[in-house]
Amino acid sequence: MKMTKQQFYLTGILMILLGFSVMMAVFTKKSQTTVTADSMPIYEASKVVTESQIYTISHETVNEAIPRLEQQVNEDLARDAMTEKVKMRKANEDAIEEAVLVQNNITKLSQKEYNILARIVEAEATDKDKKSKILVANVILNRVRNQEFPDSVEEVVFQNVNGAVQFSPVADGRYYSVTVQESTKECIDRALTGEDYSKGALYFVERALADSDNVSWFDKSLTWLFEYEGHEFYK
Repeated sequence: MKMTKQQFYLTGILMILLGFSVMMAVFTKKSQTTVTADSMPIYEASKVVTESQIYTISHETVNEAIPRLEQQVNEDLARDAMTEKVKMRKANEDAIEEAVLVQNNITKLSQKEYNILARIVEAEATDKDKKSKILVANVILNRVRNQEFPDSVEEVVFQNVNGAVQFSPVADGRYYSVTVQESTKECIDRALTGEDYSKGALYFVERALADSDNVSWFDKSLTWLFEYEGHEFYK
């Protein structure tokens, strides 16, 4: 039969106490025995502490210890359970605060624009998790809604400013070669129905892969918001 955590603790502690009580009883009785020429042999003297005496001593010690040990184990278990509850509640609170679902902000796209959004998200975050993909979609949709950027997904993705494209996959060709995964389409759908983690970000960069001059411009000209899975987000 499998022991519970409480039974395991109690069994181990009681075994230690029992062994300690036996040793102390034997040691005490021996120390009280004076060995002289007329005294009985040592092995006979040790027999003075009978099994019933050892049991009585050990039993009394254990009985005194059991209530205290049970209370301690119960307190430990209760504290562990409370700690787990606090962690779970904190995680739930963080998730609620982090994901801002914008009600009545459903974005409708043509099939052409949907495909463009899916391709750029796949190219920018193909090796990252779903939240990363939603974040890339959030940034592009934020630009579409922002007056400083073009007002369509196609124009945002292919925007060219002074000869420089805005998204590296367009420049290096990854945009055209990716295969859009079903999980990416799911992320697009979630972003289009208002799931937003971006905190209003209009830019993102992967510092480890980006040109140092571009990174320097981001740091000097924009407001850094947060980092997630290698992408740093700005506005």
